[in-house]
Amino acid sequence: MKTLADQVEAAVKAKDVAEEKADAADAINKVLEAQKKETEKKTSEAQKELQDALPTKDAELKASDQKGYNEGVADVTADYEKQAAVKAKDVAEEKADTADAINKVLEAQKKKAEEKTAEAQKKLQDALATKDAELKASNQKGYNEEVADVTADYEKQVKQLTVKLCFIVYN
Repeated sequence: MKTLADQVEAAVKAKDVAEEKADAADAINKVLEAQKKETEKKTSEAQKELQDALPTKDAELKASDQKGYNEGVADVTADYEKQAAVKAKDVAEEKADTADAINKVLEAQKKKAEEKTAEAQKKLQDALATKDAELKASNQKGYNEEVADVTADYEKQVKQLTVKLCFIVYN
C-alpha cells in the first residue's frame, strides 16, 4: 500500500506542480496579454503619429526635393554661363587673332601697293618730263615754222601791196 500512497502522493504533487505551472502560465499569459495590449496601443499611437506626420514629412520631402532641384538648376545654369563666357572669350580671342593676321596681310599688301604707286609715280614723272621736253622742242619747232610762215606771208603781202602801189602810182 505504500506504493499506492506514494503514487497518490506523487500524483498530488504532480497535480500541485501542474496547477502551479498552470497558474504561472496564466499569470505569464495575463502579463503577455497586458504587454500585447500595451504594444498594440503604442503601435496604434505610433501609426496615428506616423499618419499625422506623413503629410508634414511629405511636404518637407517635396520642399527639400524642390530646393535640391532649384539648387541643381542654379548650379547647371552657372556652369553653362561659365562655359558660355569661356567660349565667348575663346571666340573673341580667335577673332582677334584672325583680325591681327588679316591686318598683317593688309599691311604687307598696302606696303607693296605704296611701293608700286611710288614706282608708277616716278615713271609717270619721268614720262611727263620727257613729254614736256618733247612738247617744248615741238613747240619751238612749230613756233619757228609759224614765224617763218608769218614772215613769208608778210613778205608776200608786202610784195602784193608794192605791186598795187606801183600800179596805182604808174596809173
